[in-house]
Amino acid sequence: MINPNVQEALNVLKNRYSCRQFKPEHIADDVLNEIIEVGINAASGGNLQPVSIVMVRDPDRKEAIKNLCKQGFIGDADVLFIYLVDYYRLERWTQVQKAPFGRQNAFTDFIIAMEDVMCVAQSIECAATLLDVGSVYIGTVNYYYEQLQEILNLPKMTIPVLMSCHGYPLNQHDEGHLQGHLRKKFGADVIVHDEMYQTMSDEDVKNLIVEGKYLNWLQPLQGEALERYKKNLYEVAKDVNGEDYALEVVARIEEQQGINRAQFRLGHHYNPVRQRGRNAPMFEFFRKQGFNFWTE
Repeated sequence: MINPNVQEALNVLKNRYSCRQFKPEHIADDVLNEIIEVGINAASGGNLQPVSIVMVRDPDRKEAIKNLCKQGFIGDADVLFIYLVDYYRLERWTQVQKAPFGRQNAFTDFIIAMEDVMCVAQSIECAATLLDVGSVYIGTVNYYYEQLQEILNLPKMTIPVLMSCHGYPLNQHDEGHLQGHLRKKFGADVIVHDEMYQTMSDEDVKNLIVEGKYLNWLQPLQGEALERYKKNLYEVAKDVNGEDYALEVVARIEEQQGINRAQFRLGHHYNPVRQRGRNAPMFEFFRKQGFNFWTE
């Protein structure tokens, strides 16, 4: 039997949403400190805590970050948390205590550090939700390493990997926020696999994903817009899946007279060719910061 107070808290967490509209109101210091305390007590591999949070409230600094990430609500949030993988602090510890340090060369260690970052960030998001503080994650900080390094005075051996924006929601009950298929989550029947991974048939995909989550979403198109999407998605699909599949993509767009959710989200919005193009500058920044996962 679950305690009713605990169940109430669980229901709040199950109904969390990404808040993109904030009141012009400061989060009280005791509330903010409690949220941070929950975050810094999150699980950590070996309890090494290779994580730092840069907390930004200064309007000019928030404006600079908003202009970088190109999402206007960033400037409206009361506080921004930029989460870092922080090997600088670990290395300084080893220097003072004369211990060897080479975690920056091991990709496995970096993955564990990323897991630590997400444990902290999600603990903070849960605490904020329980305290009626809105939150939204921003991943595009990964596109602007060098700019953020300057804005935030980041030393070597640090990498910004995530940002969250926090403030009191403008609409407490998420009216005006993302609705329908943009908020709907997969159920346990899709996410949870009992004992072994269960692969999906085409019928499963149609029932559970196309209809169940995305509600058969389709953006109707015609004329020049239709032709433009056909051309663009043909080029993307040809690059990543080959010409035969690219022709199938175009045929489906023509048949639908529009683009479906998968085509829009994974072919256009998160264009895999454009995303791949970010690899080289990203890896170069890692090298400049002292990371090297390519050694043997």
